[in-house]
Amino acid sequence: MSKTYRVAVVGGAGTWGRHYLRTYAQHPRCQVIALVDRARDRRQTFADRYGVPAVFDDVEEVLAREVPDIVSVILPVAYTAGVVLKCAEAGVKVVSCEKPIAAQLSQADELIDRCRELGTILGCGTARWGPYVPQIIDWIRAGNIGPLAGAAMPNGLEREVSGGACHDLVLMRLLAGREVEWVEGWTQPPLPTFANPEAADDTEIDCPAYGRLGLSGGIVCEVPPSNPDRRVPCQVSLTGEQGQVWISPPRPVLVQGKGALASPVFPSFLDEPQPVDFFVPLVEDLMRAFDTGEDSRCSGHDYRQVLEIAIALKQSAARNHQRLALPLTDRSLRLFPHPYRLRGGDIAGWESIGYTGPPQVL
Repeated sequence: MSKTYRVAVVGGAGTWGRHYLRTYAQHPRCQVIALVDRARDRRQTFADRYGVPAVFDDVEEVLAREVPDIVSVILPVAYTAGVVLKCAEAGVKVVSCEKPIAAQLSQADELIDRCRELGTILGCGTARWGPYVPQIIDWIRAGNIGPLAGAAMPNGLEREVSGGACHDLVLMRLLAGREVEWVEGWTQPPLPTFANPEAADDTEIDCPAYGRLGLSGGIVCEVPPSNPDRRVPCQVSLTGEQGQVWISPPRPVLVQGKGALASPVFPSFLDEPQPVDFFVPLVEDLMRAFDTGEDSRCSGHDYRQVLEIAIALKQSAARNHQRLALPLTDRSLRLFPHPYRLRGGDIAGWESIGYTGPPQVL
């Protein structure tokens, strides 16, 4: 008989957390045993809608009663680390969180290291679950565009490098199968609604960025400045010695060959229907991680790495675009995301990032 996974969602009455709550609640192999959220004015509505038997203010209340199989922690950055660590210390086998994973490198390091020590699998973010992305990664690894020669992120790193564009950075790393070894960075002004959190200095405030990323194996990823008047329908492109890949909606463009022999190709996986809701494969990947003990396909490590890239871009820009080697030596470096991402809409204001108000039940 198939296992039924006992799940708790922390922040399940939030803008992003409600998607996790809905997906778990509707999945035939999941039982949501608890919703944790301090928004008492709306959390019961969410619990009633999805048949969640208990609501709590704090995750400790859940863990004192029952240790879930999976906990998704969908909270503002300021609160994520503490809750993830409590789950790991209580023996939760799989924990997921959202992006950015932390504001400070040392905190991200602690999350990764402590979860590994305790045997907790830490998943993070949703970058792997764009249309056909898992299949494209396998297709590239099979040698279909030859050895990698270059990469690009044509729209730059818009809005916030760690707060929003981190998904694109994770996607680039996953597709290329390489780590970033050095960074040369430039920055653009932060969002107009960006209030300065925690009296941070300019190097600690998230913003759009661009430059060059040196990947392992001597490959360079070019990142141009973002420009809303020049957007192209491509998140990431890869160039191989025998082909190219553009990740673009509604489906990717794949080319094999070079010069006059280059031609679009249509592997059979492009005919496969894609999930209407990309949260379904996301939560099923966490279930797979529980069963196998293997990392989530978008891991805490992945999002720690892109936080470091984002910080390095800011630091390089402040040092006259100096090339900085990764990993960074100073792990106290930090980068604060938009106040909404740092503290949440109930504190920073939902309108501060473009929402009209608190989230409603889906």
